[in-house]
Amino acid sequence: MHIGINAQLLSFSQNYRNGGISRYIRYLLTELAKNPGQHTYTIFVNGPDTAAHLDIHHPQLSFVPATWPEAKPAARVAWEQFTLPSLIRQRGIQVFHSPANVLPEFLPRRCASVVTLHDLAFLRMPEVLTRPKRLYHRTFTVRSLRRATRIITVSESTGRDVTELLGISAQRMTTVYPCVDERFAHSCTEEEIQAFRARQGLEDGFLLYLGTLEPRKNIPTLLDAYARLRQMTGTRVKLVLAGGKGWLYDAIFARVQQLGLEADVLFPGFVSDAEQALWYQAAATFVYPSLYEGFGIPVAEALACGTPVVTSSVSSLPEAGAGLALTVDPHDVEALASALQKALSDPALKERCRNQSPSTRERFSAATMARQTIAVYEQAVTSHVAQRTIPVNENNKPLYHPGKELERSLSRQDGKEDTLFRSGKKLDRARARQDGSE
Repeated sequence: MHIGINAQLLSFSQNYRNGGISRYIRYLLTELAKNPGQHTYTIFVNGPDTAAHLDIHHPQLSFVPATWPEAKPAARVAWEQFTLPSLIRQRGIQVFHSPANVLPEFLPRRCASVVTLHDLAFLRMPEVLTRPKRLYHRTFTVRSLRRATRIITVSESTGRDVTELLGISAQRMTTVYPCVDERFAHSCTEEEIQAFRARQGLEDGFLLYLGTLEPRKNIPTLLDAYARLRQMTGTRVKLVLAGGKGWLYDAIFARVQQLGLEADVLFPGFVSDAEQALWYQAAATFVYPSLYEGFGIPVAEALACGTPVVTSSVSSLPEAGAGLALTVDPHDVEALASALQKALSDPALKERCRNQSPSTRERFSAATMARQTIAVYEQAVTSHVAQRTIPVNENNKPLYHPGKELERSLSRQDGKEDTLFRSGKKLDRARARQDGSE
């Protein structure tokens, strides 16, 4: 079977673009190179440098580079929607996988499709996204989910959201958990940890948050809980907010100043792969009070390192917490402060997290993720039907057309891309013409 994978969002940049989705793609491709099964793979990446950085080699895997400016997502969207389908057709790809929410609109009808959905934040919490992001996902992600042969969801929670919010049958979905990279199996020595803390000025210990700085992560509430923890206990542990700046993050820095915590809250910025495990293992507690997650891989990574975790009791985070993390209402400052106090002071919890770290790594292994993903590819080919329908609502009208609003927003965002998107009606008419010609 010939499988195509859209790896355009695979990034090795030292910013938020090298975050959850990029790493999901990287770990999947790395494991497929080890165990590709009986299939061949064509992988579409952004430029030859990306494939070189990935540095995986197998005769059953080939890479097709496309070049577009990483800082101009509209250029990528245009390539995916209007150039990629012809490449899929030319190469005779039988099943096409989009690991990042969106399929090309004009896939050949003979090609089965698989899309990985990471979350429905644009429907659950639209206020935490910028307007262009909301419009993009409400248009293309929804259309992709309705048209896909099979859907991979990264948690049971995300699957329930798809059924509840979009009415899509659970029979078309398979949950495949993202993996924890094998580098987190390495245990740092106590000497390494103490030296690291000294270099960072964190000899008294620290609480760690690691993730993109953006509204959904609920960091202002974490800052309030940290201030409350200091009042309750007089602790000298610092709070480290590690990760690249995403969007709408000004409120975080403003809240630090309002609370007078400038000397106690550190922002080391983006953390490289080489240092992630050391940050996790050196932390006294990992805290991730997100308001909504499709999965929450940092929670699983911290547990894989044996570090106690405090996270939210909502969406998929209890799944990522694997029965080990302390979970609280993310809106409850007092509960969050109390959970942090417990994580810092409970030796039995620390011992349990250390002892259970191997089982966490096994539960979220790359081999399991790749094996289950290949099974979905095989299911997609088996169940694929020739006729693809345009999604309709109860009034038999197309859902979520891009419209002029998306066109104007992307034009304002990228300046030179004002001709990328026309109305959803034009997409539908083009789809109808393609279906008639095939």
